[in-house]
Amino acid sequence: MGSSKIPRSSNLALESATARIAVAFSGGLDSTVLLHSTVAAHGPENVIALHVNHGLQKVADDWVMHCSKVAKKFEVSFDFRLLSWDQDVSELSNIEAQAREARYEALTQMCEQHQVTHLLLGHHQDDQAETILLQLLRGSGLPGLSGMGSQRILDQSKIRIWRPFMDLTRAELEAYAHEYHLDWIEDPTNQDEHFTRNFIRLRVMPLLENIQPQFRKNFSRTASHVADAQHLLDQLADIDLNLLATEFSLDMISLLALRYEDTARSNNALRRWLFLQGLNMPSEERLSSWWSDLEQLKDVSDHQLEWVHDGKHLRVWRQKLTVNEAEISLGHWVFKKVDPQSDEFGLAQDVYDIAMAKGLILERERKGGEKIRIHPKQSRKTLKNIFQELDIPPWQRFAKILCLDQEVLAVAGVGLNVDLLTNYGQRLVPVFIKAV
Repeated sequence: MGSSKIPRSSNLALESATARIAVAFSGGLDSTVLLHSTVAAHGPENVIALHVNHGLQKVADDWVMHCSKVAKKFEVSFDFRLLSWDQDVSELSNIEAQAREARYEALTQMCEQHQVTHLLLGHHQDDQAETILLQLLRGSGLPGLSGMGSQRILDQSKIRIWRPFMDLTRAELEAYAHEYHLDWIEDPTNQDEHFTRNFIRLRVMPLLENIQPQFRKNFSRTASHVADAQHLLDQLADIDLNLLATEFSLDMISLLALRYEDTARSNNALRRWLFLQGLNMPSEERLSSWWSDLEQLKDVSDHQLEWVHDGKHLRVWRQKLTVNEAEISLGHWVFKKVDPQSDEFGLAQDVYDIAMAKGLILERERKGGEKIRIHPKQSRKTLKNIFQELDIPPWQRFAKILCLDQEVLAVAGVGLNVDLLTNYGQRLVPVFIKAV
């Protein structure tokens, strides 16, 4: 019978026989079979059902109640999260992708709260086929055409995702559910053909089945081959990056040299480096525009170049490409008392009191030409020279400056002007506090 093919999740490489397992439980067919078979394999005491209410449909509250009742019937723990949206969901673009991302975030939070490191998802061969067809329509590269892996570690967490049903079809899961008299709910939006995935499932896949009944299994095999090819490309990129990159920067002179020798290999190395920085893959058009920008420079070592990608700033300076957060210079200066017994430099208390009374202590932006001596044994230098000596890139040179009348007293991220300070008696030290 169909149920004989359902894995009991016994092949999971858990840390111990009693490791707790979380099941992403929507209440639909796939997750209901998954929860039932996982309980049968590991016992209800080691399983927790996690439900995410996307808040996109009025009936979603009923689904929470249904899932809670099923979990109680299976004698497993149950938890759920209700997602909230900052704007009208009808105005959101690509709501499917945003809901999926929010779902994973909610599942991660629940796993961490319940100290669970294994999360099971009910994806199967039909889901894999739909995913591959979607990626083909989008013109995706090898990572997209690899489909969904049977297991992976969730980004920036210790949670391992398992998909034990990847070698099974929806029909086989349905046979199991009928044999064990399981009840599940159907999402009415699954019949809405305005969603591309639904159109593929309802219209395209039946046609493919008429042509090739084994297309699901064949797609899965192809996805496995593609994943192997991507793995080899990643290994090649890692070999190249050993010569091209450090942990946080990429040598653009060497990368451009590789591009002149082998364009595909340089693209592969750059994509791999971006992935290792936690960024999404750039489109072919965006990647081409970056190369065009670089090739228009006469000397990449003497120019600053900046691109915005995936919410981060990619900057080229002094031959190096780095990923940076958007610069925010918000913050304020505060004065803290210095231990009179220490030799730390600070502004004399009486000088501070007089300057504050006269309004002579104030903040301003850098204008250029400012000079400061940040160490007693060093000479007085311009901020420009200090920035160059400290190898501070241009986009970090818009530092907040604290002045005592016409003189620079302190520069955020650089130091204090020792010409205005003392290291004995009652004194205060200015400290710049960045805004959170």
